[in-house]
Amino acid sequence: MSQHHSSWAVEVGSIASIAIRVHVTFLILLVWLVFASGSANPLREGVLISAVFGCVLAHELGHALIARRFGIQTRDITLYPFGGIASITSQPAPWAELGIAFAGPLVNVLIALALLPFVGFPVPAGAQPLPGFLEKLFAANVALALFNLLPALPMDGGRVLRALLALLHVGRPTRIAALVSRGICLMMVAAALYLRQPMLLIVAVIIAIGAEQERLRADTRTIASAFTAADVMVPRHKLESIPHGTTISQALRIALTSLQPLYLVTMGDEPLGIAFREDILEHAATQPDEYISAIAMRSLPRIEGETRLDQALATLEEGQCHVANVSQGGEFVGLLVADRIADFLIMKEIKGSPHTDDETEWPTPL
Repeated sequence: MSQHHSSWAVEVGSIASIAIRVHVTFLILLVWLVFASGSANPLREGVLISAVFGCVLAHELGHALIARRFGIQTRDITLYPFGGIASITSQPAPWAELGIAFAGPLVNVLIALALLPFVGFPVPAGAQPLPGFLEKLFAANVALALFNLLPALPMDGGRVLRALLALLHVGRPTRIAALVSRGICLMMVAAALYLRQPMLLIVAVIIAIGAEQERLRADTRTIASAFTAADVMVPRHKLESIPHGTTISQALRIALTSLQPLYLVTMGDEPLGIAFREDILEHAATQPDEYISAIAMRSLPRIEGETRLDQALATLEEGQCHVANVSQGGEFVGLLVADRIADFLIMKEIKGSPHTDDETEWPTPL
């Protein structure tokens, strides 16, 4: 599945196959720090900012490495003004979430401890004092550790709070953590207005949006847990099929007269894969005589029809795929399409649907 990253985040590289992205607001913060410092030595400020950038990245890599120890992979890391978010591929159990959430602040604590011998101690007579940026870097790591432990989603402290609530068997832990987050954000907004700190206001708004997204995901998961993959799949008899020997120019005629976004590519009576309408339109001008099978997506996850919908969605997330084959008794019976699931759940939420006190988790950013 192609990842739908924020248009406000820019990819700057990768580490250990993890894409590193920087949110525009993070860059704004760095520029603001340079000008707000009023330093006569912008080069030293640039070094300090780069060092802080590295500490924030190390914080997120701490999450990713501990998540890997629990068998959970990280797709990407996005850096924000309040820290960062490492997008993991599956939701950890509460004990694992505790360990993963604490890993980031622990990295900052370890960096601060490593800098401690060089900070705040008198230097021998005649010795050159250490550069001031070490003290600032020490303070930045302490601040990162403490700030990220605020009990507000989607920050580390909010995830710790949610994990503890789950371990204590408190119902709907994400909703409670989101409510706590809302209160903290309101206090941050008040402090930002009183202190006239626009950057704090921006951070509060970003955290509030993240907390609301977490709450919406939790509510959606609660609804999804009441249905199965078979309830939402597109049945085979409703899928338009294209034989694998059809050329792209021939398939174009179908694509131009059909609003269906994807088609089942078959070999005889057996499904071979799927072809997206957009791909047919794109390749029609350059590869009109190529067979449709050349652009068909074949490696699709397979999900049993009786699989609970929230678990099926987790499978789609882990496989980074929009579509999955649905089978019953080993026989292909339909396709599970992510967009259709989203529409289905929205309609169920509007109409009202079964609710339970438990939240069934699926992958969310950490």
